[in-house]
Amino acid sequence: MTTAIEVLPHDAQQHNPSATPLHWARTRADDAPPKVTGTLGWDLDLIGPAPTAAADLARIAASAYLADRTVRRPLTFVRTIELTVHTVNPEPWNSTCGQRVEELLHWLTGDVWHLHAVPATPTDRTLTPLVPADDVMLLSGGLDSLCGAVDHLADGRERIHLSHYDGSTAVRGAQTKASTWLQSRAAHPLRHLSIKICQVGPSPEPSSRSRSLLFAALAAATAASASSPQVTVPENGFTSINPPLTAARGGALSTRSTHPGTFSRLNVLLTDAGLSVQITNPYLNCTKGELLARAHEQAGDALLAAAADTLSCGKLDGGFYPGGDANLNCGLCVACLVRRGSFTTGPYHDSTVYLVHRLKGTSHRRLLSNRRKDVRDVQQAILSGIDDTDILAVGDLPPQTDFDAVVDLCQRGLQELSRVPLP
Repeated sequence: MTTAIEVLPHDAQQHNPSATPLHWARTRADDAPPKVTGTLGWDLDLIGPAPTAAADLARIAASAYLADRTVRRPLTFVRTIELTVHTVNPEPWNSTCGQRVEELLHWLTGDVWHLHAVPATPTDRTLTPLVPADDVMLLSGGLDSLCGAVDHLADGRERIHLSHYDGSTAVRGAQTKASTWLQSRAAHPLRHLSIKICQVGPSPEPSSRSRSLLFAALAAATAASASSPQVTVPENGFTSINPPLTAARGGALSTRSTHPGTFSRLNVLLTDAGLSVQITNPYLNCTKGELLARAHEQAGDALLAAAADTLSCGKLDGGFYPGGDANLNCGLCVACLVRRGSFTTGPYHDSTVYLVHRLKGTSHRRLLSNRRKDVRDVQQAILSGIDDTDILAVGDLPPQTDFDAVVDLCQRGLQELSRVPLP
């Protein structure tokens, strides 16, 4: 079954009458009844006058993210989504660049995507240009992004820290706390651009595998607007490779948000679109613990208190348990276990308050039951190890990849996991 979604400016006419329309206000100031809300309008007024290709890619990525959250995933996992997007210059997105977007979305989400770009009237407003920057670095609110920011804080480069959030106050809160703490340690005012894009009302689909494309496209548009040649994504290599802990977690069932194959595809897309921006992850050869150690060398124990306020949880369902808290890392999903393992690489006290340690009685038992598979899969991986076949099950790696180094990285990541006490 194919689901048709059309994302368009609030003052535009719909091209596909059979599609579900998602109207997006042109700017934050427009008085319109949109289906899309946030701090960024269709004109990308918060980013400034980005090149047309960069702006259109951001609109396409945002539209895919909105469609991803609108169309509920069936039991068969795979959806077919026909996406119509209003763009200033539709031509490249109905040819090679559009095909690359479809392939990238399939790689990230496991779904079948059909992209149709249609013409839209460009804004007649004068957008305020961004002050030039050397780098755009993603600040997600997670532990890795905090550590990466700390590691680069004193390098003397002009940098924009970019965040995206949706309706989650937990994610927004973690990003704000990280930005405030970094500002307290920076020699110069920290440039933090925080962008909210989400659907009005609850989202039918809880997963958001396309979010990494949105994050990258917003960062690329910001970089292009600020004449920056690069986007930096701080993510540890073990999580980026995301080796399947069991055979059932391979392929499209394994998240590929920062996988080297994702960045390789993104950079080809940016080049084909004529954009002189490249996306890099300087921590691809580090485990989470090794990245934490690098940041600790820069900031000392003060980092550990700031780290406790970051969010690494892959579930964030604490609000559903009596006595729980939606702002807490659960402590038992795979992402949380990798996080907890990172603190075991040195004499680092993990002062994070985890949901598993907060809940009592029936709520605690319910959480343990809901995380049984995550814990069992981690235990199985620790016993069985990870080999090259497991790594390839996630997807292809760029040709220049040092495969032996990747296997060694995954073994070091498992060592960190093995030191976490499991229930």
